[in-house]
Amino acid sequence: MLHFKNGKSRNVPSAKSKIASYDPIICSNCNNNKSQPWDRAYEIFEKWIFENSKVIFEHRFIPLELIYENETYSYQCPNLYKYFVKAFGCRLASIDFPVPKDLVELLDQEYFKTGLRLCFSINRTTFAMLPEDRDNFLGVGDLYRIDSKSQGIMERYSWYINIGWLRICFFYMEEVPCGLGAAWTSDNACLYLGEFESATLEELIEGAKKENAPALKHLENIRKNGGIKIE
Repeated sequence: MLHFKNGKSRNVPSAKSKIASYDPIICSNCNNNKSQPWDRAYEIFEKWIFENSKVIFEHRFIPLELIYENETYSYQCPNLYKYFVKAFGCRLASIDFPVPKDLVELLDQEYFKTGLRLCFSINRTTFAMLPEDRDNFLGVGDLYRIDSKSQGIMERYSWYINIGWLRICFFYMEEVPCGLGAAWTSDNACLYLGEFESATLEELIEGAKKENAPALKHLENIRKNGGIKIE
């Protein structure tokens, strides 16, 4: 598995590696006993999407009802959402930003309202990678706080994580931009996917030429065969 940070890659054994996690900033009870159902919901989710990628590419949605077929999906959807809330909260806390009150409170609630919207997108650029590299691609994006000239510092954030070809975007008190997929707050049994390019094929080729990267021939073959294809 490859972990990307600040434009550099490192090999990590798994998504649970210390390289891909934060320092211990939440109590052990929350990170173990309390969060076990959330972690399990995510593990089932991640396993299913990579075992069924071709079906997802064809239909462009992720059916949570099908993923959790042996479970009550109405119970597992909030668990999956809370897994991402925990990840987002840890990211905020790791740089000493306060975790919004509604996110803290919802972790103990069955029904909740929240300002955090998630969306799920296919990163078209990852299909310029070799399949074994794409499936092991793990990345954490920069966290942005969107302040206001008139109101000063505000609790408005955007962030993302990459898991293989899938990008999961986090928007707190911000609208989801068009094209990145439908906003999700555990309120739907389907995740409707967006699609985007983090870099064009030509940009990848130019970068590989400058660095004399071994991937150059592979990228030029993709261009010769008609461009990047999601398959």
